[in-house]
Amino acid sequence: MPDTPALRRGYNIYMVKTAFSFLIFLLHFSLLSLPARSAGFGLDSVLASQVPLLSPLREVPAPAAEARFDHTGLPFHLFAEETAITPVLVRAINTVNSTLDVALYNLQLSEVVEAMIAARDRGARVRVVLDDKHVFPKRNADIQRLLDAGMDVRVMRGRGRSGSMHNKYAIFDGAGLQTGSANWTWFAETSSYENMLFIYEPYTIAGYQANFEWMWNQSRLASSPDSQAPPAGPVPTDPSPSLYFNGAYLPRYAFSPRGGTEAAIIKAIDAVRSEIKIAMFTLTSEPIMSALVRASSRGVSVKLMHNAGSSFPFFGDALKNRFDLRFSPGRTERGQMHNKFAVLDGALLINGAFNWSATAEEKNAENTIFTAEPYYVQVYAAEFDRLFAASKAP
Repeated sequence: MPDTPALRRGYNIYMVKTAFSFLIFLLHFSLLSLPARSAGFGLDSVLASQVPLLSPLREVPAPAAEARFDHTGLPFHLFAEETAITPVLVRAINTVNSTLDVALYNLQLSEVVEAMIAARDRGARVRVVLDDKHVFPKRNADIQRLLDAGMDVRVMRGRGRSGSMHNKYAIFDGAGLQTGSANWTWFAETSSYENMLFIYEPYTIAGYQANFEWMWNQSRLASSPDSQAPPAGPVPTDPSPSLYFNGAYLPRYAFSPRGGTEAAIIKAIDAVRSEIKIAMFTLTSEPIMSALVRASSRGVSVKLMHNAGSSFPFFGDALKNRFDLRFSPGRTERGQMHNKFAVLDGALLINGAFNWSATAEEKNAENTIFTAEPYYVQVYAAEFDRLFAASKAP
């Protein structure tokens, strides 16, 4: 074959393309060989006991995570009937380097208590706020263990005689947040339908940190039943509600008492266009129920799953207004459907410790999170569909 400049140029181009294709192949193979990771952890290795969800996790993009807290091996969510609560909490606490702030209505998981003590002993600052009524006049053995270990524990109640510190959240190194419906108790672990949400997004975590400081500064020493709590100021609020949903701007978080949680939920409901899915332990709020009736009257599908053992004063109104109403028990005879979440238009998740009640709005210390992150919305919508299908119509 004659050696001409044109042939040499063609040969050189061919070799460059071949080399480039080979490099792309090597890069692709190398990436496939790495452990699966999403925002710092492998979703398929949350726990050896993890039960597959209805929709495979790989089909749902994981949320963005911008945090210095090493959350490798921790989930973005868990549902108690699928994943054991204790090992996940122990893993999260064992990862803490500098600070652990915990606000709990109740605590009754021995392994978690020991992990908290170990975190303190290795130099982390560990602060715990508990509901007053679970410490005085009597407390369980796990809370007593915290006190005996000299942990920095304070107690708080809500407004008035009936108010509670009803939160169930923890902040890890100021950069990881766990919230949801689940108390850190054996009952939640074994008997009820519960959820935990893990957030690694700085703006929301900063809001929860402000709320924890608000509680800490008005709580009283757990070591002294006669200690006095300082007067309470207003609960922190989202300074810049920027979560856009169907023309409405919502907060990314809201706190109680009297922090505007109920109003934010109503604002979200009033913006719904097609479907509302609610999994609620207790719904007794008249303003929220009125918003749901308005939604139904404009053609929105309202699916409400309520705990079978809780008071529901709007039974007749729900049926009259064509709600798809179901009642769900817990996982055991004594258990509960203890979730407090809603999925709106398949695009917004509302979740936290806040029951949709006047007590939660006016009396209790509570937290609620609002997110449009597709990962969270999709997995909670799938959880609702599964529980709803197994629940009973009236």
